[in-house]
Amino acid sequence: MNKVYNNTIIICLSSVNGGMELASVKLAKILSQNVKVDFIAKKNSYIECKSDNNFEQLNIKLHTIDFKNYFSIKLIQAVRKILIERNIRNIIFLGASEMRSLYFAMYGLDINFIIRQGSKKTSSKKDFLHKLFYSKVNHFIGNCEYMKQNILDIIPLNKTTNLQRIYSSLKMPLKITQHKYNQTINIIQVGRIHPGKGQLNAIKTCEILYKNDVKFQMQFIGDIQEKNYYEEINNYLQTCHFKNSIKFLGYKSNVHDYLEKSDIFLFPSLGEGMSNAIIEALGFGLIPIIFDDTSSPEFKDLGFHIHLTEENTVEKLQEKLLNSTQNIEIEKNKAFNNISLAQKVFSPDREKKEYLELLC
Repeated sequence: MNKVYNNTIIICLSSVNGGMELASVKLAKILSQNVKVDFIAKKNSYIECKSDNNFEQLNIKLHTIDFKNYFSIKLIQAVRKILIERNIRNIIFLGASEMRSLYFAMYGLDINFIIRQGSKKTSSKKDFLHKLFYSKVNHFIGNCEYMKQNILDIIPLNKTTNLQRIYSSLKMPLKITQHKYNQTINIIQVGRIHPGKGQLNAIKTCEILYKNDVKFQMQFIGDIQEKNYYEEINNYLQTCHFKNSIKFLGYKSNVHDYLEKSDIFLFPSLGEGMSNAIIEALGFGLIPIIFDDTSSPEFKDLGFHIHLTEENTVEKLQEKLLNSTQNIEIEKNKAFNNISLAQKVFSPDREKKEYLELLC
């Protein structure tokens, strides 16, 4: 007999386009197959306006709230009204900044509260006030083992809070053909244009290919969220001898089409969780070259063929990139096995099953 789950709501109040926002939409979609799901997003956010969420077709009720401050009476009242009117018993929250507002919005209600964390926290939250705000959390989920440990180190978990790791999932096309090398090394990075994503370092890394007469193209896909950083990149490119090999394509909804035409995924980012972008690159048989930081060694532990830098510098990235291009056919053969492994490890059915086990 199939279990009947109580009404569930996903809350992600970020306004931008990133891994957390995409993960929240994806989680709502896969849970909606078994559970009545609502979603709360910020008004005029990426989730509401640009995410291709298909919520209506999936019978997911989308609520949007217009607020300016993370902690506000307006936000508290709006969330509480939705919880009561929609008879919500399960909350899955992706975020952190609005935690105080959610505490008061839920106050006195019978809620199974789940928080999913996918990015590294650096400052301790174990003071008295944060202990109060986190006191009603039933389940705290890290999207990798590193994040699980980070939660333990930073967040004031109470004695009854369940802490566990649930990997994100990846919905892949039924048939994937790894890109064939065509005498040009096609390099890609997917992520918002932001200093933390390392686009400038990626460009500087490509200089080693230019110096060694390796023909290449480097494409960046993602929204420009830090205009000053993008201006810094453009200033660098003005005096760059290989600037015609660098392309910024902006946001694309059909990212898979670009991954299918790429050989290497170059991602010098720090502080990542189990990055959706890296998972997708693995799923299309690309060769990932990434910084050895936070969760990245976990991909190797899971059996994926990736390259991690011994030190997180441009020089070490250049060594890995040049070696990979000089042995491109061997590298692509090794990376081909990533496709089937990604489909197994990052299965949507597996992620759905693990979250359903937490719902009441």
